[in-house]
Amino acid sequence: MQLIDTHCHIHDLEFFDGESANSTYDQASEQLEALLLIGTSLEDSKRAVEFAHLHPEKCWASVGIHPHEASKLSEAEITEHVAGIAQLASDEKVKAIGECGFDFYYNDRSEVLTKQTQLFKGQLEVAQQHDLPLSFHVREAFDDFWSVFDEFTGIRGVLHSFTDRPKHLEKALERGLYIGINGIATFTSHDWQRELFKTIPIESIVVETDTPFLTPHPFRGTINKPENVIYITNFLAELRGEDVTYITKCTTKNARSLFGLS
Repeated sequence: MQLIDTHCHIHDLEFFDGESANSTYDQASEQLEALLLIGTSLEDSKRAVEFAHLHPEKCWASVGIHPHEASKLSEAEITEHVAGIAQLASDEKVKAIGECGFDFYYNDRSEVLTKQTQLFKGQLEVAQQHDLPLSFHVREAFDDFWSVFDEFTGIRGVLHSFTDRPKHLEKALERGLYIGINGIATFTSHDWQRELFKTIPIESIVVETDTPFLTPHPFRGTINKPENVIYITNFLAELRGEDVTYITKCTTKNARSLFGLS
């Protein structure tokens, strides 16, 4: 059994041109079972779908609009872009919606809350309409996130790049969400975060790279690659005192189940 990278951006033209994206995929596909390409804007989501069609054996797409995009758009444009995501969601290569959610790390909450809420609710509605899971991005915003999340029923998904406190892990698990673990686990300086990664139930974990970001140890300082999910898995095995084959089997099963991958 091979691993699945549940969150990467190798289709993103800001970091990969056509040739480097294809070579990155080719290298990863030799070692991984599947890759989920995550959209962060309407145009980026279109590219994710196109790239998945070019590499149909192991590539799938998640289409969505990152909360950072909200400040760039008018309310009318948010409505239009969410409608565009809804159209993409019908494509056979689309397995999820997102990444979407809230992020107040770089933006003042009072200035962006209204637009980020509109954007997030719109994508939750698309996920409901198409019966798709979501990839959630939440940074310094969990109180607002849970408030909106709980307005909707039947929502399933993963908290991408989860590094928050145990109380929010507990809330996520109560709601049946998966937890995305990436390279941060290998280089965090916080003992409480390492303890957190040790205690997450294995049936709730999926692994991810967030390529080209968050490169794991021992490759810090280089561009991340999807196959580095192997090093994240190896680290988790050592941290948790569990067999790497067991973690591979469980996280791959979780990813297949969440995203409907065959």
